[in-house]
Amino acid sequence: MRKILLVALLAIAACKTVGVSMTRGGYAEVSPQIANEMMLDSRQVVILDVRPPSAYRGTHGHIAGAVSAPFESIERQLPELLPYQNQTVLVYGDTDTDGALAARLLAIAGFRNVVHVSGGLKGWIASGYRTVNAH
Repeated sequence: MRKILLVALLAIAACKTVGVSMTRGGYAEVSPQIANEMMLDSRQVVILDVRPPSAYRGTHGHIAGAVSAPFESIERQLPELLPYQNQTVLVYGDTDTDGALAARLLAIAGFRNVVHVSGGLKGWIASGYRTVNAH
């Protein structure tokens, strides 16, 4: 697993590995598989769920360990998120669009290692990964 994390981190820097790419928005894009490996191999990864609170607590749940940071209020939450500015921040929404917008916002706000999970929570679930509920 450490090899996969190393490959993912090198890919973020080199942007030449399948499953990892840099976007024009200043953040990396990874598949759910690479995101899962990153989470397993590092305790320094912060996971942000940018869906509305009702979705975070809803029937599909959220990725274990994810912090709820709804897109509609993420700008107001930036001061609370600043301690994570130098860590790897995995961002996902319901699908690609909301997560990508939040990843770009965080990159613009000075977060150094923002990584968007391609396909959002729907892609995560479709790849066979589990979620948890906050009930």
